[in-house]
Amino acid sequence: MFRKLRHKILAVILFMSIIPLVVVGVLALLSMNAMRNTTSEVTKEMGDTSASQIKTALVDQIKGEMLTLVTNRAALADEKLKEIQFHTLIVADYAENLYNNPENYKSRPLNYLQPGQEGMTVPHIRTASGISYESIYNELSLLGNVSDALREYLVTGVSVTASYIGTESGFFITVDKGASGPNRKDYDARTRSWYAGAKAAKGLFWTDIFTDSSGRGASVSCAVPVYASDGTLKAVAGTGAELSTISEIVKFTKIGETGYAFLLNDKGHVVITPKTDEFVTDDKGNIIGEDYINNSNAALSSIARQMVAKEHGVQELELDGQAVFLAFCPLEVTDWSIGLVMPYDEAIAPAVSMESSIIELSDVTVAEMGESIGKAVLVLTLIIPICVLIAAILSFSFSGGIVKPILTLTKGVGIIAAGNLDYEMSIRTGDELEILGNSVNIMSRSLKDYMTNLTKVTADKERIATELNVATQIQNSMLPRIFPPWPTRTDLDIFATMLPAKEVGGDFYDFFIVDDRYLFVVMADVSGKGVPAALFMVIAKTLIKNNAQAGLEPKDVLEASNDILCESNDADMFVTCFLGRLDVITGEFVYANAGHNQPLLRRAGTEWKYMQSKPGFVLAGMEGMVYKQSSMTLNQGDELYMYTDGVTEAVNPKLELYGESRLLNSVNSLKGKTLKEFVVSMKKKIDTFAEGAEQADDITMLI
Repeated sequence: MFRKLRHKILAVILFMSIIPLVVVGVLALLSMNAMRNTTSEVTKEMGDTSASQIKTALVDQIKGEMLTLVTNRAALADEKLKEIQFHTLIVADYAENLYNNPENYKSRPLNYLQPGQEGMTVPHIRTASGISYESIYNELSLLGNVSDALREYLVTGVSVTASYIGTESGFFITVDKGASGPNRKDYDARTRSWYAGAKAAKGLFWTDIFTDSSGRGASVSCAVPVYASDGTLKAVAGTGAELSTISEIVKFTKIGETGYAFLLNDKGHVVITPKTDEFVTDDKGNIIGEDYINNSNAALSSIARQMVAKEHGVQELELDGQAVFLAFCPLEVTDWSIGLVMPYDEAIAPAVSMESSIIELSDVTVAEMGESIGKAVLVLTLIIPICVLIAAILSFSFSGGIVKPILTLTKGVGIIAAGNLDYEMSIRTGDELEILGNSVNIMSRSLKDYMTNLTKVTADKERIATELNVATQIQNSMLPRIFPPWPTRTDLDIFATMLPAKEVGGDFYDFFIVDDRYLFVVMADVSGKGVPAALFMVIAKTLIKNNAQAGLEPKDVLEASNDILCESNDADMFVTCFLGRLDVITGEFVYANAGHNQPLLRRAGTEWKYMQSKPGFVLAGMEGMVYKQSSMTLNQGDELYMYTDGVTEAVNPKLELYGESRLLNSVNSLKGKTLKEFVVSMKKKIDTFAEGAEQADDITMLI
């Protein structure tokens, strides 16, 4: 058991009580007082330094954990929304194919909801006021083919409540889990927010979050317009879904004892939070929660604006009368953002507790030393003056023995603070100083273990980066990279490049000659990015090349490849592809398009123009798809430029797209360039337009 420091002091004073300590007592008193001040200052400085370092490290750790947690929750919400978005796009593409290729489908008329079918997932129609069944019969008979796709996802999608498509001609096909008999007519989809929003946006559109009229809680609709080949709007496909899954993700996200999450919409309103169980809506049924952007709390308003701007981070602010950390991360699919709040006091509670313990220990040590010195003064005033010299020597030796371990402790703390975590102090005094020294050693070892774990995490990240670099090299090696590919040929030339948005990408190009006569060119884009897209790319590229080398026509190559890709496509990925075959003898160019961007063609001596072809359905989207092929003749001097949507959908900091018009102007400004100069110049134009914005998608070009 450790002996009290004051017991040592008393033992020495009692020993010296037989020796007069007049002058020596004064000197000893001064020495002890200086020792007390030194101990107090060193102990306080060490406590303050340790507490500050612990608090800083803990705050950084909490911020990192909060940002990781809110990022994971945003990713989970995105997965659910992507399912709804993907289904809507599939229905829209299917409907567009119906309108543009009616000869490929049989007549399949639908009717109104019949008595006894209420509450059943039965495809049925509703019509606007004044629209007769006979006037829409032909269009309805064609569009009725999409009913299976509507019903299939309604059954398999857990959160989907309705799948539907409304037309410009005034009728509406729907499959609704809450379908009811009344009001089956006089329903004009064209006046609905989802229809009008998609029509105005001319593309994918998400409605505001609203309360479902059938009592299914917070819901949202996703809509996509359907166009005829001449650009005329024919219909809008939509999917309605309740947000119960996303609501659970938000409401059941906890951090600490009282931390909570919330969902902020694109207008800066809190629409989902565990604090409220009932929704406030406007006259249109849209949920309007607390307005954070126009909040009187300036710090909260600033963070809300960052969240609406799709930024992410962690900040400190005062909320509801207390200091908090607020981490936030945007959703990828919509303009919503998830926030995570944790009280500051709760986050740093462990550091505050440890700081209190250190201060308490320091105060006790200083107080006990002060008490011992006071007793020593009383005894020393009674010592006989004749033993001054002996008392002075003993007092000096004694004070030195006390101060030495304190100096050792001070030196050790300085070495550890300088970064030498392997250093350990050795103090063998058998009292509180030894306890304090051992405590510092324990903290040093704990910090060393933390740094070791940090080093391991860093090494793991470097390993993953190395593996992705190898994957990039493997993917690059699969694409033709030697240009010109046929140096001895003078009748044709090719140059191509693929620049992935991540370490590996889903875009790919290919070209190869079959039977020394037919040159096949391929330009394709796999949905998504990264490793999954790259793996799917390998399969698609191999299938297309093998089928082409087997002597199939371009349309047959796409059909055969599509059927195989559809098998076991559990990831629901798809590929857009443009495939062409050039007869290098006659110049005949036969091509087929599976949902890919239109290439650009420049006849010798003329301007660049977009090729007019009808894109078919994407590959791996649905088995049994039939593709069309077209042909034309290419002459000497003609140029053909193919690309992926990473070119036209490049974005600048103003969120503007590069677009097809700007692309057409760009290529016409590069006439007379060599093929390599053309591709390099195009990439520079895209980079200039992006103004440093991060590349969002793979960029692939072939000319």
